[in-house]
Amino acid sequence: MQKIECCIPESEVQLLLKALMKTGIGGVTVYPVKGKMKKVEVVALDIEANYVVGTILEVTHRRRSGDEQIAVFPIEKVIRIRTGEKGARAVL
Repeated sequence: MQKIECCIPESEVQLLLKALMKTGIGGVTVYPVKGKMKKVEVVALDIEANYVVGTILEVTHRRRSGDEQIAVFPIEKVIRIRTGEKGARAVL
């Protein structure tokens, strides 16, 4: 599994969320960060990670301010608190 984080302008957050939700990518978390930016985090299966990164690039490529970033981190373990499910079952 991978955790994908990006800092994007507030104006593009809803576009990104809609694009991700259309394909069933869920579990998106959005945080405010300094300035007019938002931090978006997505936990995805390894096979979905490239798609998530591609979607972020597609939605945000029009801006050239240089502040946007995407970071991808490996995730060692995920546990759904409510059910105790682990791994991919906790993400789906």
